[in-house]
Amino acid sequence: MNEILFEVIKVVVMVAVLVITRYLVPWLKEKIGADKLAVAEKWAKYAVLKAQQVLWEKDGQDRKAYVVEFLKEILIAKNIALSDEQLDVLIEAAVKQMKIEENTAVSIETDKITE
Repeated sequence: MNEILFEVIKVVVMVAVLVITRYLVPWLKEKIGADKLAVAEKWAKYAVLKAQQVLWEKDGQDRKAYVVEFLKEILIAKNIALSDEQLDVLIEAAVKQMKIEENTAVSIETDKITE
């Protein structure tokens, strides 16, 4: 039962990333330009990974608040203007991408060989 639930959740996450990638990212590219979006995406991914590493003991809301504040400072310094909604989309996409990468990581387990 747990394996089925895990597979269903995994499929839902993949579909969500597909929808974000297919529809929201092109819409954002139109709104703010491809170059600025590439910079914002890079910093969003970096900020999400940083929050995951530094604030691992905090809950999701605290980490998101940290990421939002960090990104606003960076984007202001880079002269990139994004709405809160656009910033939220970038953060959610970075989080989902991070989770997919974690779930698809290959782990090799070795059994001890006894002679």
